[in-house]
Amino acid sequence: MEENTRIKKDEIPFDKLEKVGVKKDFIDHMGENELRDFLNGYRSQKLYTINATVNDEQLRIPAKLRLQKQDNGAVDIKIHPIQRLYVPDEYMGHKFSKEEKAALLNDKNLGKTVELTGKDGKKDTYYLAIDNKTNELSPLRTKNIIIPDKIKGANLSEEQKQKLAKGEKVYLDKMTGRNRKKFGASLQVDAANRTINFSGFKQEKELEQEKTKKENKGAKQKVG
Repeated sequence: MEENTRIKKDEIPFDKLEKVGVKKDFIDHMGENELRDFLNGYRSQKLYTINATVNDEQLRIPAKLRLQKQDNGAVDIKIHPIQRLYVPDEYMGHKFSKEEKAALLNDKNLGKTVELTGKDGKKDTYYLAIDNKTNELSPLRTKNIIIPDKIKGANLSEEQKQKLAKGEKVYLDKMTGRNRKKFGASLQVDAANRTINFSGFKQEKELEQEKTKKENKGAKQKVG
């Protein structure tokens, strides 16, 4: 796993982490995908309690952690504490419209892709969301998400795949859960967690009931 990551496990600055109150064994509790993302410079999935000085007062606060490799090869720790929910007027060279701000504040997801300018000055296409644990804006290059042909055993149509790739929300039914029961849910790329997010779950029984109601309503309209 480490062969393909930007940072090797033995490059993690454990001494710096211990100074902020994070024990060395924290990586032992990470899942494989979580550790891979962490070694690639993404924010940790979990919040960790760290030492911080606020108004000259020593506190223990929750925060996400991120590794950052410097030009000289040294690896630093970046701290991402919980912030006040706020969307600036401009971010990475993009000026937000009122509609875009509303989408981020209400849905925690921009709901579309957007062109942003990276620290290297290069423009690229990104997904953009708000981290629901820290309230930070979280960009993700579209090339870092692969839209699959199937999700939980259910086939995605080409239209659904295209909409997901554009950052839009789509509804998919006939997925199979761990309990082997069928369900449906809304799907959308989540930039903050670098995955496809599920929301609005409905079990197969609920879906069948809704279908029956629609069919009955349609039949009544035809009779009328």
